[in-house]
Amino acid sequence: MKLSALFGSLALVLIVSGCASNQHVYSSDGKCLTCWNNPITGKPINHDGKANQEQTAQESQVTQTTTTETTVVNTTTAKPTEHKIAFTVPVNVDVAFLKIKKEFAYYTEQEIRQEWGSMAEAKMQTFAYAYDATPSVYYHMRADRNHDGIQAIIDSQIEKQSDKESKITITYWLRDKSVNASQFGESLKNRTRKALNI
Repeated sequence: MKLSALFGSLALVLIVSGCASNQHVYSSDGKCLTCWNNPITGKPINHDGKANQEQTAQESQVTQTTTTETTVVNTTTAKPTEHKIAFTVPVNVDVAFLKIKKEFAYYTEQEIRQEWGSMAEAKMQTFAYAYDATPSVYYHMRADRNHDGIQAIIDSQIEKQSDKESKITITYWLRDKSVNASQFGESLKNRTRKALNI
């Protein structure tokens, strides 16, 4: 019995001290739970009578802010569009791999683990990362990279056609719909050919 009386007293002290510092407690419908009115006159005892009005105004501001933030988030997370360009180069598949990997700063699984540590698994599970290699036959690499001042997910696949020839397929995902996708693809192709010294 003494314990429940103690807890009741503590709760009352916390409520009164909260009200003294103008930090009232409100219900989900915006009513002040810690505001006391004189039971006879109905006049406020521990508040100025504007507490519920202030809470309603604050909720209105929060709603407006949330709406604005939601709009911004929806704008920035537009689904990227996929584009592809393929071409053949007179370069051995292993040499092409080394030069393209360096040009686009692609990471192997081991490099991701060294760079990201405990976050490596999470990083490798994202769509923006891929790495697969069958030396002297096939290489596949993907990363989120900046090209010509535009951020895009760039995926390079290199396949052996002969000892001195490789097929390169570049798939890229653009978030910005205003970017000319075919020009961007040609620019990626030129960058790749330049990295291969052709």
